[in-house]
Amino acid sequence: MRVACIQPQVFKDRNKCYHQIEALLKELLEENQKCDIVCLPERWVPYYRDPNKNIQKERGNDYFFVKNLAKEYNIKILSGAIWEKRNILKKPIITCYFFDEHGDEIGRQEKIHLYSYEREQFEPGTELKIFALNKLYDFAILICFDMAFFETPRLAIENGADVLFSPTQIREDGMNNWEIYLKARALENRVPVIACNTFGSYLQRKFIGHSKIISFHKGNISPSKLRIVEGPKNSSGFIFDEIDLSFPKKIRKIRLGEKVDKNKINVKIINN
Repeated sequence: MRVACIQPQVFKDRNKCYHQIEALLKELLEENQKCDIVCLPERWVPYYRDPNKNIQKERGNDYFFVKNLAKEYNIKILSGAIWEKRNILKKPIITCYFFDEHGDEIGRQEKIHLYSYEREQFEPGTELKIFALNKLYDFAILICFDMAFFETPRLAIENGADVLFSPTQIREDGMNNWEIYLKARALENRVPVIACNTFGSYLQRKFIGHSKIISFHKGNISPSKLRIVEGPKNSSGFIFDEIDLSFPKKIRKIRLGEKVDKNKINVKIINN
């Protein structure tokens, strides 16, 4: 699978954000014409102190911007995370859309684990979806905090996901923990992880990008060895890699076969 992350800078002007994403996508595809799918970060548009300005209507302007990019450049795209209001929900929701190369919406994944302030402002997702890619492989989308819990990645791979995409918004002081989470999820599930992080500054918070494509060196079963391609740090840009999904599938089968059912493990409390 040929995958890429686009890591644009978050500007105060939304149109400027749109223009930079398109410019980076064009540059990416000029250098890597056979890219299968592109992932955007969780946050790639401005953040306003007025919360109403941050929320789009369902399938609003951000949605159509990414949809049109997919169609115009003939490329599958994951939209990152869009904050949108849906009539059937009391609160807005954080969602990532998957568009095919014709600009058609294939599906969307809502953020399941809401982080900190998000729990007050948004509705959590309740369904994990598995998407097919080119009728060859399946993938799941885990938005940022969804990768901090082992249950969601494990549930994805137990239901056939061959790769995990994660649009993220990790600020500078959380990068060390984030990198550990990504490596742990890749190793414990023997699954490639593509994590696209935000770059920019707002509300006195700094986001440095440094997106990652984590896969495996072929042939190393025990110990399995990670292959990591990293994006630019403290600048906009993109990363591309061609990852092998057949080898991780082989070692994932071994790893899942080694798992012990937790319901068969007795827990005994020893008191002094």
